[in-house]
Amino acid sequence: MNSKLQVMDENNEMVEVQVIDFFQLEEYDHEYVLYTKGEKEGNDVITYVSIINEISDDEIQLEAITDKEEEKKVDEKIDQELNLLSEE
Repeated sequence: MNSKLQVMDENNEMVEVQVIDFFQLEEYDHEYVLYTKGEKEGNDVITYVSIINEISDDEIQLEAITDKEEEKKVDEKIDQELNLLSEE
């Protein structure tokens, strides 16, 4: 996937992020986005995951995952996806 989103950062400034993947979990009633701001830590690209909150047809808000069990399940899903990609 090679799409970009404009999102509001913590300083209330619009920034462009690179979308890696959108996904859902059966246990939760919302969609997630895995994305990067292009930042690096050593040789690794830093990634983020957020809950998508649709405000209108053309506006979304990204929310932090605050539930520890939900965060664990999201991390497991991302690990599964990365393992599938590495096997290709």
